Amino acid sequence: MRLLLSSGGNNSLSLEKKDILNNQIKNLFRGMDEVIFIPYAQNNQKEYTKKVREFWWPLSDVKLKGIEEYKNPINAIKNSKGIYIGGGNSFLLVHLLHKHGLIDVLNEVVSSGVPYLGVSAGTNVACPTMMTTNDMPIVMPKSFEAINLIKFQINAHYHDGNIWLKQKDKFIKHNGETRLQRIKEFHYNNDAPVIGLFEGSLINWDGERGELIIGKAVIFKKDMMPENIEIGTILNNKLEII
Repeated sequence: MRLLLSSGGNNSLSLEKKDILNNQIKNLFRGMDEVIFIPYAQNNQKEYTKKVREFWWPLSDVKLKGIEEYKNPINAIKNSKGIYIGGGNSFLLVHLLHKHGLIDVLNEVVSSGVPYLGVSAGTNVACPTMMTTNDMPIVMPKSFEAINLIKFQINAHYHDGNIWLKQKDKFIKHNGETRLQRIKEFHYNNDAPVIGLFEGSLINWDGERGELIIGKAVIFKKDMMPENIEIGTILNNKLEII
């Protein structure tokens, strides 16, 4: 498999890191004439496809075509050369992937070598389930099961809880729920390891192992202390450093 899994927040990257991201995307889809974009994580799909195509897509020689432009989404995925799933609401995304019967076919084609780019919600659905999303449950999917391209879970847009709020003339620390607490709750009934990707972070994954290319991340395993990792760290499917 050839996967690029981004936490999202790419507009906040430095110019140097944006260049690295764009080069990774170009290498992923090099030599193709078309990549299918799946905008199901947002409500206005045509507008979302248009926005990504015009303002973010870095490959001028590779056409980005929204899946909503195809009469038969399943056949479109079966015949695809490259797939990109964008960000938004993971509940809506998973709901529509199930509704259109795309979960199994996406697993099949990506597992067979069709390159995959996921951003935010598009990264969440590469996991076995969508259960480590931060999103609001705006719709009830048929199932929380996702595409299952990797054997661990990802929490996109992870932060460590060090948030300061301005109150009148001073700053106070936010002491509400943290992502750490939410991931611990996930581990009540699930043993899968979780990697929290900070804003703008990117993993390049080949099916057996992956490398953190941009940003930083934290690994969470049930009943174990979290482990911080930096750029260049290589991980296996159990999120063990190799």
